[in-house]
Amino acid sequence: MTVQLITIALAPAIALIWFFQARATPHLPEGRIGPWLIAVLFLLGFVSGLVALTLNHSLERYTVLWSGAADPTHRMLYWVFGIGLNEEFAKMLMLLLALFPRRDFIHPYQGLMGAAAVALGFAAIENLFYLERYGTVTLLFRSVLTVPAHAFFTAPLGVAMAYSKRARGLAGKYLWLVGALAFGMMAHGVYDVWLSLDSEWLNRMAYVHVVALGLFVLWLMRQRFPGLQAGGEGALPAPYPAPPQPKAAHPPSTGRSGPLP
Repeated sequence: MTVQLITIALAPAIALIWFFQARATPHLPEGRIGPWLIAVLFLLGFVSGLVALTLNHSLERYTVLWSGAADPTHRMLYWVFGIGLNEEFAKMLMLLLALFPRRDFIHPYQGLMGAAAVALGFAAIENLFYLERYGTVTLLFRSVLTVPAHAFFTAPLGVAMAYSKRARGLAGKYLWLVGALAFGMMAHGVYDVWLSLDSEWLNRMAYVHVVALGLFVLWLMRQRFPGLQAGGEGALPAPYPAPPQPKAAHPPSTGRSGPLP
């Protein structure tokens, strides 16, 4: 595998990280999610790919769920509760380890950006595997469809993590995390189901699926998340400290009570 091919495999993911960073930065306080953290999360996406590979291999070896199962129900369950759940859980695990515990993780945009970075790191290492096995043509197809799809599967999880961190009570925290994981699992699994069907027209539904998810993520990036603004119940800290208010000027005392003449 040459340096040029490795660059081609990584370039789509890096370009999308730049896009997400450019869109999210205006909404974030300066220094809250810097390039070093983005780089760490991107590399952890590589690790999540290896974790998911291990989980997927175990599922195929020890259960009846695999892509070539004779029973179509088993194949569907494999794509949704196998590939979808394993891969989204692996990404979520990296976010829980590296982003969620940070004291400066307070805003949904930070979660969205961090989740996209992990997902794109996952897509990049997956690209390298596919390049080695299937060649450049498959890599080009994946660059257009599958690489952004991974970001769209996982970005909502980052938003949910910000809400989870501020939720009151353990049940509320887990509800946000489990709900977001279920969303990512279904979004990912249904995408794989479309591609696995023996119909060119149904395969094309994968494009519609990714476009719909992309529009949803773009909608999220335009939100102000009013439920997490400072001042309300469960509010996040304000992005910038409020400037001190000047004291009201008082007229000089005349020693008299009542209105001045």
